[in-house]
Amino acid sequence: MDARSPYDMFMSVGMNASCKPLEASMTTEYGPDQLREAREKVRREMSLLDPSWIASRSGTVYSFSSRSFTVPLFAEEYTVAFPQGTVRHADGSPAVGLEEIILLHYLVQADGESNRDEWVSYRDLPGARYHEPAFKAEVEGPLSLGLEGRLEALRAWTRDHTRALDLPGDVAVAWEALPRVPLLVIFNEKDEEFPASARILFDITAPHYLPTEDLSVLAEIAAARLLREVGAH
Repeated sequence: MDARSPYDMFMSVGMNASCKPLEASMTTEYGPDQLREAREKVRREMSLLDPSWIASRSGTVYSFSSRSFTVPLFAEEYTVAFPQGTVRHADGSPAVGLEEIILLHYLVQADGESNRDEWVSYRDLPGARYHEPAFKAEVEGPLSLGLEGRLEALRAWTRDHTRALDLPGDVAVAWEALPRVPLLVIFNEKDEEFPASARILFDITAPHYLPTEDLSVLAEIAAARLLREVGAH
């Protein structure tokens, strides 16, 4: 196994459109070779499927004229060519690395299961129990520290980007990462007794749309994006 961390692996193979790395969870083992193999495998799988079938189950839009899907990832639109499986940003630049793999896996794995608004922690996803410490260290820990003292900025941001939920917490919102793949973000500001605390949970149907490894990466992308947008980075 490659001795580098998954974050270092990804740094060598992929950047997002703004040339900022998309952080990869410490539970992920996508090195350059694994990324290439995963890309080739999922592209083969997608090419065997009916694009209308994919669109109906993923909640995305398929254009027969351009032979491509339009897929929003955190409200940023991507196009995925069919049957080639090439992924591009809205400006036409190629999407590479983990964001590309997530979008392709999503299109292939989505089965149309309706969300239930029943939320589970990362450890309750298939095969994730032993990776919970890494998830807390790489996702929820940095998010807790970064949001501390930014409660009002967070509330202002959530009004435009999320759906409020009637759950305990200073902030409790559902944030749609992909169609039919919401993330639950719960934040409690520090007080005299407790430090600031942030959690990211998943709809119980999330495994119908992405593998557990991809859900971990999705949560870390969400945390990094949220911290940037509230001015913590």
